Amino acid sequence: MAGTVGVLRRDVDKWELSAAALFVATMTVLSVLVLAKVPFPFRGADEQGHLSYVIHLANTDRWWPDLAAMPLYDRNGAPLAGANFINHPPLFYWLSLPVYEAATALRADLSWMRAFSLALSVGAFMTLGGFGVRMQFGILGFVALLAGMVFLDVPTFAGSFNNDQMAALGGAAACLGAAKRISPGNDRSGLPLVLAGVVLCSVKLTAFLLVGAFAAFALAGAPKPRADLRGLAALGLTGAVAATPYLVLWAVYGSPAPNTPGQELMLKAYIAEFGWQNVPKVDALEYLTNVPSLFAVQLGKSALPLLVLAAMFGALFVGFMPSARKDRPVAAALVRAAFAATLVVLCIHIAFAYRRYVAYGWLGDLYPRYYFPLLGAYGLGWALCVRRAVAVVEL
Repeated sequence: MAGTVGVLRRDVDKWELSAAALFVATMTVLSVLVLAKVPFPFRGADEQGHLSYVIHLANTDRWWPDLAAMPLYDRNGAPLAGANFINHPPLFYWLSLPVYEAATALRADLSWMRAFSLALSVGAFMTLGGFGVRMQFGILGFVALLAGMVFLDVPTFAGSFNNDQMAALGGAAACLGAAKRISPGNDRSGLPLVLAGVVLCSVKLTAFLLVGAFAAFALAGAPKPRADLRGLAALGLTGAVAATPYLVLWAVYGSPAPNTPGQELMLKAYIAEFGWQNVPKVDALEYLTNVPSLFAVQLGKSALPLLVLAAMFGALFVGFMPSARKDRPVAAALVRAAFAATLVVLCIHIAFAYRRYVAYGWLGDLYPRYYFPLLGAYGLGWALCVRRAVAVVEL
């Protein structure tokens, strides 16, 4: 009997590994196909702003630029009249500089900067595949993850040159690391992966908060006799160091996500283009009732995106079910950590978006892609739901 079970498990592993490989290959192919069709620079991914940041660092030879005085550049590296609207610290752009310098040395078109982002995305897909195998997503779980990522339009952004892809890789690494750290046996590679993931996510404030909170909740809620205090201490120290650039921005500009002159010009231009200045102003309560629609409209104007987003988020409640906590304690703990981190960051995100709405009439801050770094943990919740649904059908 034991031998039969072992054979069955090896077969399951074989099919699960195949599903993981197919997931990585499909996401990579879709990303490349979309990339080939999308003109450079892609406005929807703010490519011109991110590219201009790198060019400005190269031209000025400054390690920390003045965000209030950065110009925009065209795809050939020539300066434009407009001010840059990117307000992130420079870590991602430092790491992108060698790619830019290689492209200019070879006189290659600067659209090749996308290769750096695509490589980061493929790394994220592979890490998600490894996470899925470790957490036993199963074939249907990988199908659910793939469908969710396609619905969320991940392939459209996966090859675009911006800092989202580094945050996605960091989030995937943190998910895998947390799974290793809180599992029985306490895999020593787990904590370094978590910390590296948090550092990678520090290139983008929302990702840094989201993945940092996820890691803290995962380590604090580990299915062990007590919280992982050593892991939490290391996370706190790493987070404090990684947060330093945002403290600098706060000291210089009065905010970790400053409204620079370029930001304000961008907001006003988009508001005029979309006619948002004609939208009647509403109070905070009415704004809150419209938050789900403001997220969903980024994916389409029908009711379907709203319903699917609600179902995707609602699936995370599986982590709180007694059966999941008993049968899959590590998986349930990770899903609960993702749910809690998402709620915390969502509250901050909505408050920030509402402030900009009041100040400018801006309605474009509620992007689903800001939550892409936790797609691994969300996918785990979807996989648990799929398994439960299959079990119910088989009864």
